[in-house]
Amino acid sequence: MSVEKMQIMGIIGKINLLNRVLRLIILNGSMHMINALARINSIDFFLPPSEKNIEAIEEEPFLKPYSQKRDFTQDEQAIKLLQDLFDIKPQIKREYLEQDYDYSDFMGQFNEILKKIQPTADEIKEKSRLIDKKREYLNNIKYLSNFQNLDIGRLIYMKYLVFRLIKITRENYDKLKKNYENIPAIVLKIAVEGKYVILASFAPETLEETLEKIFSSLNYTQLPIPKDVNGTVSEAINQLTQSIKEDQELIESLKKSLESYREEYQEEVKKGYSRLQLEKKVEEIKSEIAVGNKFFFMFGFVPIGNVSKLKSELDKNFGNQLIILVDDVNQPGSGSTPPTKLNNIKLFSPFETLVKMYGTPNYREKDPTTFFGLTYMILFGAMFGDVGQGLVLFIGGLISGLIWKKTDMGGILNRIGLSSTIFGFFYGSVFGSEDILPALIIRPMANINNLLIFSVIFGIVLTLSSYVYSIINYGQERNITEGLLGRNGLAGLSFYLVLLFTIFWIFIAHQNVTPILVMIMTGLLLLMLFRVPLSSKLIYSNKLSGVLSINDYIEEGFGIIETLISMLSNTISFLRVGAFALNHVGLYIAFLTLAQMIRNSGGRWAILILILGNIIILTLEALIVFIQALRLEYYELFTKYYRGDGKDYNPVRMNGNISY
Repeated sequence: MSVEKMQIMGIIGKINLLNRVLRLIILNGSMHMINALARINSIDFFLPPSEKNIEAIEEEPFLKPYSQKRDFTQDEQAIKLLQDLFDIKPQIKREYLEQDYDYSDFMGQFNEILKKIQPTADEIKEKSRLIDKKREYLNNIKYLSNFQNLDIGRLIYMKYLVFRLIKITRENYDKLKKNYENIPAIVLKIAVEGKYVILASFAPETLEETLEKIFSSLNYTQLPIPKDVNGTVSEAINQLTQSIKEDQELIESLKKSLESYREEYQEEVKKGYSRLQLEKKVEEIKSEIAVGNKFFFMFGFVPIGNVSKLKSELDKNFGNQLIILVDDVNQPGSGSTPPTKLNNIKLFSPFETLVKMYGTPNYREKDPTTFFGLTYMILFGAMFGDVGQGLVLFIGGLISGLIWKKTDMGGILNRIGLSSTIFGFFYGSVFGSEDILPALIIRPMANINNLLIFSVIFGIVLTLSSYVYSIINYGQERNITEGLLGRNGLAGLSFYLVLLFTIFWIFIAHQNVTPILVMIMTGLLLLMLFRVPLSSKLIYSNKLSGVLSINDYIEEGFGIIETLISMLSNTISFLRVGAFALNHVGLYIAFLTLAQMIRNSGGRWAILILILGNIIILTLEALIVFIQALRLEYYELFTKYYRGDGKDYNPVRMNGNISY
């Protein structure tokens, strides 16, 4: 498949329609916003003069960025309060967003509901605060539970002594013990809680200020005790427990009194939350919009398949109140590069994640996902061909896909697992053993030379394919210079073919190098070196200057040398395909030998050694092969034909899931 084609859609209308239009754009979810002022100031923007457009045309010279911002803090607090009171889970529902409404009027009505409930809500809030405070008091008093008969009231209201209950770290407690003789107080350790120590102190009132300085140096926390509790520790605990229970019962009673309000207004609360989230999104994207005195201007990229749907929705909701422009995407060099939306078949779509790890395809270059996915599966399968271990990867991928649905790793895993299984049949390998199935094509260990030769041939095929991909990309960009004379263009491809033939001619056919081959390769190198002035003279008819400095030619010369070296190294790199296929068998043989040694010595754990070996091969080697296959794709192929300097298609839409 390919990168999905885009068109630029412009929407112009009266400012009082702006929020409604933006809601529709967000719910449609297909427009990738672009800066309106940048679009209007581009050389290819044109608003056709007509009676309908005349007022908008008059405002063009005076447009400015949208700067007004709405504050939703109070709205969020009000909605959160009612959600908590009515026990309503936050959820965005599309049915509430598609209705026509004025947000300010809606929130005005919402606040009227809040006014009815506010007194009860405030009382519940206050009682909840008191419960939290009483629970704190209760926890603090429980530290004194070893002194059941101690009178709390007498402890708090001593005339000449001041009582404190404090908490410090164990480290600071050790410091306190070392300097105990310098502290003007009686300090008792009454509890240990994790890394903290709970202390009770009794100090003369006149020395309270001195004691405060000492405790402050120890970073203490004072544990408050209520002054309105009387009796012993046990009685105080009972009083607080009973008081908390009464307050909880009162809160439940107050909440029940709101039940009728809940039945009447819960729908409005749900609407409020959904609409608030939409309005926040509306406000977020206004920075891309330009406004005048009466009109707003907005622009965005929309996939061609979505343009008619969005346009019909706008016409249905706003009729002739809007000016809608639909323009073809500009030619390269006009300053407006569309975002990239990949559109691949299900078999290869998970590999988009790996492609984007290198970079997002440019809108005007050929999407490499299909080619990448196909070749990556072949590379992985060839290096890790095993029926049993491949099926484990395949099943693991299916399970991962069900658990982590938002990632593509499960899809990648089951596809490379399937490839591994297929190559396992080719190699006749099941969990490393070659004694269970016959090899359909080749036994790696029995045909080492043939396997390595096949790896190099496969590498040559992929390298040639990458050159073809590169030429196609240059053609789509209309870059004739690089497409014909560049290192990764037709000249580079021709040089690579001649180089391969020369190597064959010398090392396989055992013939001497002919002068014609040297002349052809030299000529191709010169074409690549002088491609700029040549293209200026022969292709562009002197439209380009074609003048390069001596430093430019030196740099180009080193680039040519680097290209020559990389052609050879890239091809040889594919030897690792055969090497890892051999390594896979070799690792199993190592574990099999170890298992046989244990069995021969009377050990009972031979089967466990084989199981452990398969686990190590399945995890460690599979990970290494995954990385090595990725390396071949990135460094041996992508560097020839793929830039990955595009930007992702990111349409404005609601974050998270919207229920219907």
